[in-house]
Formats: sequence, structure tokens, C-alpha cells
Amino acid sequence: MISSLRRPTLFDVGRLLFLGAIWGGAFIFIALALDDFGPVSIASWRVSLGAVVLLAIALLIGQPFAREFREWRKIFFVGCLNSAIPFFLISWGQQFISSAETALLMAMGTFFTLIVSHFTSHDERINKPRALGVSVGFLGVLVLVFWDISNTESGALIGQLAVIVAGCSYAASSIVSRRLTHLPMISTSAATLLSASLYMIPLAFLLEDPLPAEIANSSLLALAYLGVVATALAMTMRFFIIRANGAVFMSLVGYLVPLFGVLWSALYFADAINLQTLLALALILIGIALTRKGS
Repeated sequence: MISSLRRPTLFDVGRLLFLGAIWGGAFIFIALALDDFGPVSIASWRVSLGAVVLLAIALLIGQPFAREFREWRKIFFVGCLNSAIPFFLISWGQQFISSAETALLMAMGTFFTLIVSHFTSHDERINKPRALGVSVGFLGVLVLVFWDISNTESGALIGQLAVIVAGCSYAASSIVSRRLTHLPMISTSAATLLSASLYMIPLAFLLEDPLPAEIANSSLLALAYLGVVATALAMTMRFFIIRANGAVFMSLVGYLVPLFGVLWSALYFADAINLQTLLALALILIGIALTRKGS
């Protein structure tokens, strides 16, 4: 069963912006956690802590979990597509390419969502406002990272392909998640993160040491933010947005994440926000408005 969509309201746009702000701020906390943990370990702790938090909330409020095998099959599929595959590929791919190039390549996942949704749904067809909105938003990301990319050499093809696949994996998970929107959101988010942790924890022990002997308090606080806010809260909000407004609208967060990453970094390091960032912000917001009009 797939829930029907409604045209995004200003409240929905606000939720999308808030989600972009949460995920954009995660970059600072990941940098803090990297002092004591490897990237795969951070990802595994992130999804595991998020799963524990949401499982506790679901049990506390008595929210039921999926019962049918086909629904659990989709949950494990979403867990793999939304967490296990992209977290690993992005961490691995960034060994070969810059963060600016990563942001631009990840944004291409929105085009993938637009195309696939056109053929897999009846209410997210490609139309002129949607196509124009997605394109203008992508132009905003390009403006945001253009100078960083132009001042560095292009990364290795293998790293670029890894990040593109990660972006497409996120997009595919949004499309599959529409098949779960008839289920309770908190318990379903918990189950999705639990399934992702079953993929990530063995990988962390295989590739890294997820339990270092000494851990700084700053790393623990960073993991707490990443698990509770940037994963548990954000995953639940993601499901609500997909249920209400669809996968294409949700995919626009891929334009907001690098933008908020730059904004939060500027605030954190007390740097001035330049004209390039403001222009990127304007283009991305125009893109969201055009996509909303086409919904």
C-alpha cells in the first residue's frame, strides 16, 4: 500500500529545511568523532544508537511493529540502501575525491529519484516545474562548490563512482520507503535502523576498531548527536516527509545538506558567509519552490 501525496505546504518546506540543517551540521560532529573512531565505526555506532533510542520510544508508547514477512523484507532492504551501502561508499570514496566533489556527485541522486519515481509511481511524474526545480537546485549546489572544485584536481574515477552509487542508493531507499508509509513511523524507523546496524557492526569490527581503549568526551558527545539527532530524529522525520510529500520532494534535502554544512562551518569557525553561499542558497530555495509548484 502506498499513501497518497499532498502538495508540500510551507510547513513541509520548513521540515525539509530543518532536516537539511540537522544533516548539514553532522559534518562537524563527524570531524570530532574521527579523533577516536574510524568512519565505518562512526556509521555503525550512529545507526545502532539511533535504533536503540527509537526502539525504546516505540516500546514506551506501545507502537506496533510490522508483522508480515514482505514488510520486514522491505525494511531490511531500506536499511541496506539508506545506511549500510551509502555510509560505507561515501567514507571509502572520499579517500580519492574532495568533499566539494562529493557534495556535487551526491546531489545527482535527486535526478535519479526524479527519473525512477516517474516510472514507479502514479503521482510523482516528471513535469516542467519538477524538472526545472530539480535542475535549478542542482545549479545552486554547483555554485556552492564550484570554486573548491576548480581549485583542486578531479578525483579518481573509482571514488567518483562510489559516491554516485551512494547517492543513487539514498534515492532508491526513498522510493522503496514509500511502500512502508502505511506502517507506524517510529517503530518502522527503529526497525530500519536496527537492520542497518546488523550490516554495519560486523563491517566495523572487520575493518576497524569500534571499541578503542581511550575515548575523549568530545567524541562521545559527537556520537550522541549523530545517533540521537542526526539519525533517530532525522530518520523519523524523513519517513514523515516521504509519506506526506513523496520521494522527489524528500530528495531535495541532498541540495540542502552541503549548503547547511557550509553555513554551520562558517558559524563554527566564525567565518564570514560570502556571496557565493548566498547565491547558492537563493537558487536552492527557488528550486524547492518550483518543485513544490509541480507537486
